[in-house]
Amino acid sequence: MYLFGSTNNMRVPVRRVTSYDQSLQDSKSAWDRAPTNAMPSLPAWVDPSGSPAGESDIWAPTVARIGGRYVMYFGAHHRDAATDEVNDQCIGRALASSPMGPYTPEAQPVYCGLPPEPAGNGLPASNSFGRGALDPEVFRAPDGALYLLVAITRTEDNIGVLRLGADGSVQGGINATPAILQRVAYPWHDGTDDATRAGGFLENPSMVFEPQTGTYLLFYSAGTWYDANYNTGFARCATPTGPCTPDPRGPFLKSGPTRTGPGGLTAFAAPDGTLRAVYATWQAGQESPASNPGGIYSRQSHWARLVVSATSDPAAQRVALG
Repeated sequence: MYLFGSTNNMRVPVRRVTSYDQSLQDSKSAWDRAPTNAMPSLPAWVDPSGSPAGESDIWAPTVARIGGRYVMYFGAHHRDAATDEVNDQCIGRALASSPMGPYTPEAQPVYCGLPPEPAGNGLPASNSFGRGALDPEVFRAPDGALYLLVAITRTEDNIGVLRLGADGSVQGGINATPAILQRVAYPWHDGTDDATRAGGFLENPSMVFEPQTGTYLLFYSAGTWYDANYNTGFARCATPTGPCTPDPRGPFLKSGPTRTGPGGLTAFAAPDGTLRAVYATWQAGQESPASNPGGIYSRQSHWARLVVSATSDPAAQRVALG
């Protein structure tokens, strides 16, 4: 197993994971011993000053072995944004012969969300390359078919999925229309429990096949990632392209007394077949790196087992972290 991170002191840090039971200190030591930058070169289409800190950002890397090579998908700010700087994100692709890299990025993004549109609904005209997309996750179904889960901007239909070709290309091109799996629908989708508030944004989609029920478990983040109220939602899908039944009871994960803003959850099947997850939280009181620069070092990853009850009935099955 390999753990990839978003840009910090390296563009795309990566390390091999040999145990899910390491302490936080063990994990820090492992990063210190063998730091590796999986993608040393900045993609040509990425804004070199795309972050508020004035640096290029690469985030949400996801990797799969496709056709004998390793293919990484990632989110970044497009350098040609001219009319809508808020929704300037696209998804790029990079290739390598080894899971640790180095990955060579392609010159153009592979997906930039829905087709361009004129101004309306309080928004300026979209960028010419599309309405924006971020947080890719590649998913391989039991039949071997490849999909790319994405978060889509300038819409409340945020969580979608695209079919990938045998070579990992996006079917339908840079502005393909995805199948929608989850839309903004509940008060907590804005990162609060206030029933009087509306709106929000859903991101970080992740999917895993659950063999007992023959269904697909979908997880996604809701709210603002640097906020203490960031949370994780859950839905169950009949196929990788839906339809999906969201859990209306509230967040699958939400803040506790010492750890806040649980999000960015990735669900996966370990080599032994067990379902597992990795997700990130803040140290309580250390959120929002924009106002607290030291806080960015207080967002940490956690391993967990994805526990499902023994039943073939999706309506009766319980899903939790353990």
